[in-house]
Amino acid sequence: MNIIDRYIGKQLALTILLMTFALLGIDLFFYLVNELRHVGKGDYTLTRALIFVALTIPRKIYLLFPWAALLGALLSLGNLAKYSELVAMRVATFSVMRIAAAALKTGLILTIIMFICGEVISPKTEKYAQRKKTLALSRGQAIQTQFGIWVRHGKEFINVGVVKQHDQLDNVTRYQFNDELQLEAVSHAGSAKKQTDTWLLENNEGTRFTAHGTEAFKTSEAQVPALLDTEILQASAVKHLERLTLTNLWRVIKSCIAQELNATEYQRAFWLKIMQPFTALVMIFLAVPFAFGPLRSASLGLKILVGILVGFSFHTLNSIFGPLTMVVGLSPMLAALIPTLAYFTLGYWMILRVK
Repeated sequence: MNIIDRYIGKQLALTILLMTFALLGIDLFFYLVNELRHVGKGDYTLTRALIFVALTIPRKIYLLFPWAALLGALLSLGNLAKYSELVAMRVATFSVMRIAAAALKTGLILTIIMFICGEVISPKTEKYAQRKKTLALSRGQAIQTQFGIWVRHGKEFINVGVVKQHDQLDNVTRYQFNDELQLEAVSHAGSAKKQTDTWLLENNEGTRFTAHGTEAFKTSEAQVPALLDTEILQASAVKHLERLTLTNLWRVIKSCIAQELNATEYQRAFWLKIMQPFTALVMIFLAVPFAFGPLRSASLGLKILVGILVGFSFHTLNSIFGPLTMVVGLSPMLAALIPTLAYFTLGYWMILRVK
């Protein structure tokens, strides 16, 4: 039995890794094409763009793995079924569930490796890549830290706490200096929005420093002709919650709850990352009944098409349950759990129907 397990595992691992690198190559190509629009701005060269794209590989492997697991399992198990190897295993008293368990063993090992890649390696490389890109585009006048983005603009040093979009900012603090590098004013705006030719600062308050003392000021709105370079903000904005680690998401959730803020978006991202390894295993599990059933003698193209359709349907289901957390108050944990549980139930039902 150990020989059979190793044989299934070897076939499955090779095909899943092959599909992972195939999907990765396609994704990296389009990502590099997108990065080329920044080349030539500031000190951002083609070499730096290539390095930046290369540093995003661990995160991309982590995100693509469930798709690669499904496609790889369909191809490898389908190939075993095509040459009647799975039939021979069943004749040797191997049940369909036993074959599924052998596939899941290999899937579990690969999933653990991918989880480490996404939760340990990816955050470090992603942080380094974003910092280097921001520095290159701004010619060293901007840097991204755990406390937000710091940008030098003329005689001002500006800290942006949250970048919603490249033209919508929250928690903007400005430090204004004169020609002698003496601090003239400190101000904080709750939000900033870019208009046609100016920036609109809302809930702006601060302190001016003069030779006669200090002067506090507060305005509900203020117009600023030039605040930030939007190109730098586009490079610095990391609003994708999947790039945050589980630890960071948990800290943000606790902070939001302590301040009585809405943490639903972060909670859903947290549970989606928890479910990511289980989703990959369910995709492998779901491929087993397909290999014994309709895809036993199907062509390679049809197997890939079925894998894409199943993966897309799962993605669509996930997308449907996401907004329900905000619309009807569905628990973020349930929103992340239900699609994976539904597909596991479907796979188990299909396995029971295999003759």
